[in-house]
Amino acid sequence: MLRIRWSDPQPDTGPTPGAWKKVALITATLFLNFPFWFIHGNDIFLFHSAAINAVVVAIGSVVLTALFFIGPATTSQQAKTPLLNVVEHSLGLIPAWYARLCCISFLVLWMAELAAVIASWQAQWIIGREISQIESTAVAAAILVFLFLTGLQSWRMSSKQALFTNKLAVAVLFAALIRVRSGWPAALHWLQASDHAPTLWDLCHGFSILGFYVAPLSLLATNLSSALTASKKDVMKTAVMGIALPLCGALLLVGVIDVAVFASEYYRPSLNPNIAMALWGKAARTGLRGTMMIAAITTFGAARFGARALNDVVSIPALGKRRIWLVLSVCIWASAWIAGHEWFIDPSTLFEISATSLAIVAAVLTGDFATGFRRDQRTPVDWVGSAALLAGLATFTCGWFFDPSAERWWHPWLFPSYGVAFIVCFLGRVRKVRHRPSSQGL
Repeated sequence: MLRIRWSDPQPDTGPTPGAWKKVALITATLFLNFPFWFIHGNDIFLFHSAAINAVVVAIGSVVLTALFFIGPATTSQQAKTPLLNVVEHSLGLIPAWYARLCCISFLVLWMAELAAVIASWQAQWIIGREISQIESTAVAAAILVFLFLTGLQSWRMSSKQALFTNKLAVAVLFAALIRVRSGWPAALHWLQASDHAPTLWDLCHGFSILGFYVAPLSLLATNLSSALTASKKDVMKTAVMGIALPLCGALLLVGVIDVAVFASEYYRPSLNPNIAMALWGKAARTGLRGTMMIAAITTFGAARFGARALNDVVSIPALGKRRIWLVLSVCIWASAWIAGHEWFIDPSTLFEISATSLAIVAAVLTGDFATGFRRDQRTPVDWVGSAALLAGLATFTCGWFFDPSAERWWHPWLFPSYGVAFIVCFLGRVRKVRHRPSSQGL
């Protein structure tokens, strides 16, 4: 008889040699879910050669993982302390509060986006009629409450839940691939809708937009890694198996599916081919409910990651348990309200500012890791880290206001902001380390 447990009777364990596998399973859900495939599946412009595509996507995935995860995760693992404590040592107590607010705003908006895919779009097909704003908000709230209750479990239970959603996501991807099998010959030659090969500038645009998703979530995954990884080797294994490999595999497989859709009978002219066409193109309305519900379940793993990350961010001992749950309740309500009103509000500006700020924080922590800088005491403001944070934000602000493109979200200013912040932090830390008085010979 199948039994479903709401909690794990076994207590959580600390860092052990094999615990990195749990972190990898949980972080892999960030890329093995339908909203990621649907929204970011076409971010990377594809070449006509499948081999070149595989190399470009693999290199890009490794670079994104190295920039936004390895440095902060290694620094946090060495310090044996959660992410925000490391941020307090690197930036100072006051800038760390800004980083905490950016984490909260990003997670609220990101989870609202996940809930909106289910509550506002898929729900009307599952129910069979259009739903109102109140209904979509109520559906989003119910889903988020359920995911918070099931997501704040032990690491063992969370990894089991993640394993289930990951297997389901892989099954959905292969089901989409099989459904568009008539387009496989075109996918083998990697034909694409555009007649021109992408340029380096196009790739920068694509990876920059993808970075707005990968950068903040990779940084937030540092909390999981610092809690369970026992060594630097475990951090590298987590980076490869939990971020780089799922990201690369998902992008390549979704790219193949998109090309096969374009060459199949399921393609709808004037629209970009995507995984939704592969799964539900020309399908009967009665047959959509089951498959859409299955696709919606693939979102649960990523949303549970967001629930755990949000709980870690707002868990301030001085607040007490009741106030922490009050803050979490407000965040859930805010995400549900945004999900139910997604057609009438545009939170993209706040989303970009929060994501870029967290990417800059990752640059500062990576600079600390590269220079070997460690601070034992917390200060209100660390001038080197704060200067790097302000320099990165100034770079992003200049790019935002002086971007010549027609659509402001179509700009690659995430990486320049990261680079400027890293350079400022690196130079400042190197100078400080060199001028640090030595205790040798005393």
